[in-house]
Amino acid sequence: MRLSELSDAVLLKLKKDFPVVKYRYDEEVKQGAKFPCFFVYLVPIVDSNETEHRRYQRVTVKIIYMTDKHTNVEYLSMTDDLNDAFGLNFPVGQRVLSIFDKTTRKIDDALHFSFDVSAYSLVFEDDYFTRYDMMKELHLNLKEG
Repeated sequence: MRLSELSDAVLLKLKKDFPVVKYRYDEEVKQGAKFPCFFVYLVPIVDSNETEHRRYQRVTVKIIYMTDKHTNVEYLSMTDDLNDAFGLNFPVGQRVLSIFDKTTRKIDDALHFSFDVSAYSLVFEDDYFTRYDMMKELHLNLKEG
């Protein structure tokens, strides 16, 4: 799983499901952020080669929602909407990843919504399939008895 592909998928989902929130940032904006807006951060937790050819990744997706209203009703409504948008699974490229460990917290004047996704990937060197002679035909001569 490429982290850039995951980030793009989250930003696309926010654009599709929250068209009223026109500003979506995938990196920190020091000044001039326009409200309401989303900030998206990816926090890699685990990136492990479990076997020679299998890799396991677990990533926390953090979505920060900021608005100029700062009302509890606004934050509760957005919490419900984010939970609906990011339900049990989430399409990323050619995969569908399961979502787990969703959390929501209000910190200062922002809503922090996060969830984890994980994926296994097969890992082969570029020349792996040409480096070795592959079996062409297999002839079996099975006899009963």
